[in-house]
Amino acid sequence: MRLADILSGDAGVRPGQEQSARYFLGYARVSTDMQERAGLSIPAQLREMRQYAECHGIVLVDLYQEAESAFSDDSRRPEFRKMVDRAKRDPGITGILVHDSSRFFRNPHLSPMVKGDLLDHGVRVISVTEPEYDPETTAGLALEKMTEFKNAAYSMDIAMHTRKGMRENLARRDPEIGYCYKNGGAPPWGFAAYRVERGVDRRGMPILKTLWTKDERPAAGQPTWQWARRLLVDQRLQNRVSLDRLRDFLNGNGVPAPRKTYWSTSSIQALVQASVLLQFAGYGVWNVHGHHGRRRPPAEWEIVENAHPAIITLEEAEAILAVNDDLRRVGEERSKGRMATVRTATSPYLLTGGLFQCSRCGANMVGYRNRGRLYYVCGSQRYRRGLGCGPGLDVRKETIEDAVMEEVSELFQSWSDSRRLMQAINKELGAREQKVSEISLEAKRELAKVEQGIENVRNAIKAGLDDIEWANVELKQLRERGEQLSQQLRTEEAKHDRVLIDSRQVSEQLTIFTEVLANGTSEERREMARIFVKHLDVDPDSGAVRMELFSTPPTQHKKRTPGCEKPGVPIGMVAGTGFEPVTFGL
Repeated sequence: MRLADILSGDAGVRPGQEQSARYFLGYARVSTDMQERAGLSIPAQLREMRQYAECHGIVLVDLYQEAESAFSDDSRRPEFRKMVDRAKRDPGITGILVHDSSRFFRNPHLSPMVKGDLLDHGVRVISVTEPEYDPETTAGLALEKMTEFKNAAYSMDIAMHTRKGMRENLARRDPEIGYCYKNGGAPPWGFAAYRVERGVDRRGMPILKTLWTKDERPAAGQPTWQWARRLLVDQRLQNRVSLDRLRDFLNGNGVPAPRKTYWSTSSIQALVQASVLLQFAGYGVWNVHGHHGRRRPPAEWEIVENAHPAIITLEEAEAILAVNDDLRRVGEERSKGRMATVRTATSPYLLTGGLFQCSRCGANMVGYRNRGRLYYVCGSQRYRRGLGCGPGLDVRKETIEDAVMEEVSELFQSWSDSRRLMQAINKELGAREQKVSEISLEAKRELAKVEQGIENVRNAIKAGLDDIEWANVELKQLRERGEQLSQQLRTEEAKHDRVLIDSRQVSEQLTIFTEVLANGTSEERREMARIFVKHLDVDPDSGAVRMELFSTPPTQHKKRTPGCEKPGVPIGMVAGTGFEPVTFGL
């Protein structure tokens, strides 16, 4: 190419000349079987995308496809996330081709963010079935927003009608059996779901409906539903047994849990919640959980009487709820006397709280004392009375902690570049500031709800509410909660001031780091471990300890050491992160 050609404008592609190829990624998606039958199947989308690419000089470098709603965030669409990351990472990719824009995203809030991020990397999203436009122009922007509105409105309309259908289905009774249909999902332990065929639809396909019945499958010599009744009525209601003892009752009698071999306390706790107790009493309950698992207030629940066979009566369910409240109050009263000691005393364990895990089951390793010595053990063993994920492994506290702190010390000292260390510390400070901001925002939202609740009670009193005693109690509780939230906000905002450090301060801290590691408090050493240790787990079968630090990719180092203890077999294995393996000595 000559400069004269550039100056004269002859360097560009003239009309009639062959346009150079554009390199795109393709994305196809379906979310329902109905879309498959309507001609939006993935093969149909790919066929039209290939035809469009051939006619417009587009080279499809790679194709991505999946089945998931486009109203979901990209965390639930792994192929979508891979495609977007590749498009931003590969400078040769200039676009993403989809069958229509709704295949890419329907969410009106997330779609502009993702598309804008792609545009910053020189990547456009083009639809096969919609006009191509330039998003950098006013007309193109208007067309893009109208398309986003159309897609989002369509999804919201589908969601509304789906929820309406589920609500109607919940209250609809089977003409032969008399109980109500279910919307899907696993029934509570003690019930079994089964499907019945009730006619055919317009396409001649069978209409299948789901119902619940008592689970008659045998477990430890009795039908499963009878174990559920014994647990709730005989143990919880009549004997006022704690959740831990309920767990031990089932495990001790060899009753298997719904998903695992043994019961845990959290699984038992789920069975005595109000919504589940109503289901045990024969009520159909729907709309309990909202987005991201948040529980909706009971006023928003959909409840249908006599929706399936009952295992307990409504009176028994009410009495179990009363027992729950009584035992909770007793536990709170018992804890008050020792709360100051428990909360002010510093834990001697540096690796608890999720930092150290069991690789066999993923449970946190917890601390315990045995004959004057301190150990770590799998939490499933500790809290399920030995009925955890398998044979236990005791890890000596001082052994594992000394090894971890030695690795941390070597890593820290290897950072002779104070600028690099300064950047790492400031990044951690920024992450903590973000966490404080999120906590404050949530507290502000709840405080606004409390203030609205106070206003609602006042308006009810002005309107002539008869139950003034209830109103006074409600106002007192709301004011107390408001004061708690206000105090929380003041505390969090006091932490909000971001303090960055410079390289000079880092150099000064390097000189005292070793002393802190050797003589610091347990809390200081624990925080130090959390800054540097990304992952730490132990394999109870082999005694292998794997550790990964944040700064360098993990590399395996194996060495037989007496670090982890099994009965009579002191073996161990260490995995470091680029340093020489640490010997776990006793």
